[in-house]
Amino acid sequence: MEEKKIRRKKIIELALVIVLVGIGAIKIGSFLPTIGALDTPANTDISMYYINHAMEDTHAQNIVTAVLADYRSFDTLFETCVMLLSGVAVMVILSDKKKEIHSNNPENLESKHITTFGSSLMDGAFRIVMPIILIYGIYVLFHGEVSLGGGFQAGALISCAYLLDRIIPSFDIINRSSKEEAGLVIAASGTLLYVITGIIPMFNDGRFLEFGKLPFTWETIADLHADGILMIEIGVTICVAGVIITILEAVLERTDFND
Repeated sequence: MEEKKIRRKKIIELALVIVLVGIGAIKIGSFLPTIGALDTPANTDISMYYINHAMEDTHAQNIVTAVLADYRSFDTLFETCVMLLSGVAVMVILSDKKKEIHSNNPENLESKHITTFGSSLMDGAFRIVMPIILIYGIYVLFHGEVSLGGGFQAGALISCAYLLDRIIPSFDIINRSSKEEAGLVIAASGTLLYVITGIIPMFNDGRFLEFGKLPFTWETIADLHADGILMIEIGVTICVAGVIITILEAVLERTDFND
């Protein structure tokens, strides 16, 4: 009987949250521009300005990077914050889950250790592929303003390399000192780098994220914008990689590999 009351209470609380979120979404939606309206910024001359001036203003041959990392850097900043919050949310949700892997217990290590991942050939292939993925992730980061890529893609690739390292038993997937807390700190440091890059121009008579006011006086305005783009892309890369590592570690440390 008591369990039914608790369950009914949880259902009522969930329904209340859904109703409140729905009302809030409808209220916020009333302030948003109408989709397809001719007076929205996307349908005015601002799009043509981006197309015609992106390379001149930012030295970024990739217009998408120029728009997301310079013209709309505020938007990308909050996207990065959302990534960080997703990692925090995973930590909060799984905080009450028991950690199944205890790296300090030698008996557990001996009983759970696996010598190969499928086969020695697969283990060897993973060893070769992992540094290639890491190098390619760094390439995507530093060439995001020229070709397709950027911070989000680079962070995902780097975390994929970490994932391969994590699942190769010969590298000991259990006795590993890195925890999800470390991944979250890495993610937060990437977001902090983004914010600091935006604050620096404010000490040089500029506005937040005004890359043209970065205190590198030996470069042109366009070069300063390119430097600012690279700095925030590095921050995004660190944040994305840290969040994915956080989620990965949070799941692995609460998974019983004997099941």
